[in-house]
Amino acid sequence: MIHRLLLLPLLTIAAHAELSVSSDFEGGNAEVVKLDQATKTLRIMPALREGRGWPCWWFFTLDGLTAGEAFTLEVQAQTKPFRDKTVLAASWCQPKHAWLSSDDETWTPSEAGTLSADKVMSYTIKATAPQMSVAWGPPFVPSDAEKLLAEIAAKLPEAKRFELAKTRGGRPVNGIRIGDENAPHQVWIGSRQHAWEAGGSQVGRGFIRWYASDEAKALRAQTCLHYIPIMDVDNAALGAGGKEAIPRDHNRDWAAEPVYPEVAAAQRMIRDIHTKHGLDVFIDLHNPGANDPIFFFGPFAFERMTGIQQRNYQRWIDLAAENIIEPRKVDSKYRFATYVKTDEERGRMSSGWVRPNTGDFTISVTLETGWNSPLMSAEGYGKVGAGLGRALAAYLAENPRRK
Repeated sequence: MIHRLLLLPLLTIAAHAELSVSSDFEGGNAEVVKLDQATKTLRIMPALREGRGWPCWWFFTLDGLTAGEAFTLEVQAQTKPFRDKTVLAASWCQPKHAWLSSDDETWTPSEAGTLSADKVMSYTIKATAPQMSVAWGPPFVPSDAEKLLAEIAAKLPEAKRFELAKTRGGRPVNGIRIGDENAPHQVWIGSRQHAWEAGGSQVGRGFIRWYASDEAKALRAQTCLHYIPIMDVDNAALGAGGKEAIPRDHNRDWAAEPVYPEVAAAQRMIRDIHTKHGLDVFIDLHNPGANDPIFFFGPFAFERMTGIQQRNYQRWIDLAAENIIEPRKVDSKYRFATYVKTDEERGRMSSGWVRPNTGDFTISVTLETGWNSPLMSAEGYGKVGAGLGRALAAYLAENPRRK
């Protein structure tokens, strides 16, 4: 009886615990609009990081939950302009499903949300623990990148980790090189030039884990791979969107004089690789719009290409369509970034810069992996990455440098 009496005050406190929100951690982002303790309803919008691009990414922890009970999460667009007088459309911050975790390791989708007439997305979520993490999509933050690089380096002792550059914020942008520097084939694969596109890093993780597997042993013997899990480390760490940052984002910075040290360092490394050995493949990993599938952006000049260029770009998309099939098939034809209106701006995009700075046999493409689906879990993205690896193996096995 004494023990029960001692427990009563604790039980009373637990029964009346209030909900609290925190986003003060790596990759965290949430501005609380309102929190109704009585109805257990939380409304947020992505916090605006001044000058750091789109306010679309959100990621926070919610404390004071009762396992088995439901709460309501409402998400609205940020009301302030992110650049000049431009307010970001709500669709970029309102996925069909919120992503949930009680351990920050395993992420699962909520039930589909409902969109109100005033453009507020509402998710009904059943709590599984007193504290839960809730995010726009399965997160991948700089510490995840470091864990991944350490994992691959431990599995492949011959691999060489490297620091590409220090960011303007003083953070390291790290990568890994796998294979002999003088290997017959040279490949560069990078993710997250736009920080909000966490799915790009998830695809990259699936790719590099496949690349380190026994299935890829023959590919590794003939290839030198340079892999960067996150390019825009500063904004990924701050939970900022990155896209259309001021004065420009990473994927518009591939100019003669880049703003970002990591972009300048990537340009130097790619030039050096191509000068010494020739670069076979450059792939940039991104996420597209809310209603887009999985597809590659190809070169604007594709239809006018001839010879080895036309052959290689066509063969790549054919092999990608054969190998990237889970959890959804990649489109079998290229798309083109027609929303970019000038040749000058196209030349400042990573894939657009690589093409004139490498050779006729080089392919330079962007993989856009559609995100707005419960299929796009960490595991789903990983399957896209593994398919990408198999496409790369098949492509290089045909020797794209052959005449």
